[in-house]
Amino acid sequence: MKQKPLVCLIDEDPFVKEGWSRSLKNDATLHYFRDHLGVFKRAAMERNLIPSYSCIIMSRFYQHLNLDIINSAIPETLKSSGAGPIFLNWQGYVFKEDLMRKFDGKLFHKYGVRWQTLRLRIQKYEKKNHANKQIISDWPVKTNKMVKQDSRSMVSRPERCNAILRSMAQKASGTHKEKIEFYAESDQKTGIALLEAIYNRLVTDKNRPESCPSRYINSSPVIAKRILQEALFTN
Repeated sequence: MKQKPLVCLIDEDPFVKEGWSRSLKNDATLHYFRDHLGVFKRAAMERNLIPSYSCIIMSRFYQHLNLDIINSAIPETLKSSGAGPIFLNWQGYVFKEDLMRKFDGKLFHKYGVRWQTLRLRIQKYEKKNHANKQIISDWPVKTNKMVKQDSRSMVSRPERCNAILRSMAQKASGTHKEKIEFYAESDQKTGIALLEAIYNRLVTDKNRPESCPSRYINSSPVIAKRILQEALFTN
């Protein structure tokens, strides 16, 4: 018997879950999570879970986590875990640059669309992805090894760390903000040392102290550690 496609829905509103369940009906299997933490928790037990999803549909705001998904690295983390197309399920305005940088499209029917409609969006993503891979395969042989590397390895370690420092500075205030901005602009070596210190001392328990600087990176300490690990230790 042919296995149904799997669709992952991440939204704290249970009515959104009900809507998508009705819309997909028996054409696809819906995995619902209140937030991204539930996805990663289940993925820790099922290794190939995230790559098995036909697509991931995410809301923008999560009030119980005080989280705006646009200002987080969660979509990138899902991508690095093998996710296919990730769609933003939010009807408000979002800068085109943010949408293109983090997502593979935006949905305009919050409470669900038919699987046939969603499948067309997925196929459009796959066609575009295939075209990009074809362009890469046609490049000169000298660049083949480079383009086959993970996109994160195309960005140097200092550049990755500098991006995190800039993001931290936006969320910090007072002297903390000034110091982090200085490290990002003028003292990159000390900035990287700061990130290494945060990583080594990071408390991943949800009840981490208010003084823990990982809060400047992500509202989830687990995700903060993963972001730091990728930035500091990816070849």
